[in-house]
Amino acid sequence: MAFAAWRGPLLGQLFVATPYRGTGTASSLLSTSEIEMAREGFTEAELHCLVGNERARHFYERMGWVHKGQITESVMGAAGQIDMPFWRMIKIISVRDGGNSAPATRR
Repeated sequence: MAFAAWRGPLLGQLFVATPYRGTGTASSLLSTSEIEMAREGFTEAELHCLVGNERARHFYERMGWVHKGQITESVMGAAGQIDMPFWRMIKIISVRDGGNSAPATRR
């Protein structure tokens, strides 16, 4: 149905199966993940959204995440390692307000 995974302050995966999209599952999962990351002691979280995935980017922005430029990551593709562009997004998080802090400022 849905899952999220992170390592340190980097939210590496957020997945919601197609039948559950648009039901609030993603919002709930993301908010819960932010709270848990904050409980682990992180005050700023980061995620990387594949360039061109406008639906995901708009979702993250609605959830308070801020676009901070573009990065390239080497990922495993069908033909081996390939470089892919990602939007870097960050958010200030806190347990106190359920993970929904003000948008992050530049570092």
